[in-house]
Amino acid sequence: MRIMIDIGHPAHVHYFRNFIRIMETRGHQFLVTARSREHVTELLRHYDIPFEDRGIGGTSLMGKIFYLLVTVWKQYRRALKFKPDLFLDFSTIYSGPAAWLTRKPYITFTDTENTKLYRRFIDPFCKVVYTPECFPSHLGKHHRRFNGVMELAYLHPKYFEPDPAVLEALNLKPGDRFAILRFVDWKALHDRGKAGFPEHRKMELVKSLERFGKVLISSEGALPNELESHRLRIDPAKMHHLLFYATLLVGEGATMTTEAALLGTPAIYLSDFRLANLLYLENNYGLVLNFGTSEKEQSMALNSAEMLFGRSGTKNNAAAQSGKFLDDHIDVTGFMVDAIENMKL
Repeated sequence: MRIMIDIGHPAHVHYFRNFIRIMETRGHQFLVTARSREHVTELLRHYDIPFEDRGIGGTSLMGKIFYLLVTVWKQYRRALKFKPDLFLDFSTIYSGPAAWLTRKPYITFTDTENTKLYRRFIDPFCKVVYTPECFPSHLGKHHRRFNGVMELAYLHPKYFEPDPAVLEALNLKPGDRFAILRFVDWKALHDRGKAGFPEHRKMELVKSLERFGKVLISSEGALPNELESHRLRIDPAKMHHLLFYATLLVGEGATMTTEAALLGTPAIYLSDFRLANLLYLENNYGLVLNFGTSEKEQSMALNSAEMLFGRSGTKNNAAAQSGKFLDDHIDVTGFMVDAIENMKL
């Protein structure tokens, strides 16, 4: 089988990298296209996955529309040359039209319910859309569910083993108390009009937490000058190892929040988005605390972060709950391999 995969976000690399490796050992061939953005190309090169760069993308609304039209045409041209039997992605908006133009099936995954505009470019074209069981919406007759979350495609124990060597470069050792803060740039199309921590809250959060341990910041955008010394500079392929050893994650990014929870690190998520997988991790396993962006909820998030970071036993409790989560859910990569190989195209 010849499969064309489009990658638009660093998380997508992780979703598909083990699937690609296993499928290649079974004789399947791939063409991977990727957006040139933070850490995407670095990760693809790290995992030795050949790819074709489809550019940076637009920033303004008109720029995004122009990029969409040009990229769909280029994806179509790439497909004519590669001759795929199947298009596959995690709900980027470029595979569907190209699949329709080449009359080939398109399979997609999603776990994000706040992408209604994107779905207009996806649902009319796809043969099947897969989501976690906890996904709240029904996406039509082509909707299928699986018992897991996407992050299990690479953080399942079959594929992930933590490496304590990641701590050495940061002058840390196993058992040290440290927190990771994750701030996003809010430039995605579905982020329009949304925000997370304002600058004064970021300052307050760091000042509060550093009384108990080291504070490291992963940020897509600029930081206040006073916080630059906390900026985390690390090989993106090592980030999951660092998350495993962290005492706490506080963030605005849903993917890293989920990753931390699955790795046994308690997580606090602050965003206007109420995402089903994060609510599921909170309500069923106590691994995430979800907060909105009102002044009241920002204060609650900061107080909760201080309480969790300063309390003994926080990490052990979360590790036990993440173990229960793993026992309750499937190997998502194994599911993907079986689903694609057994699908009637």
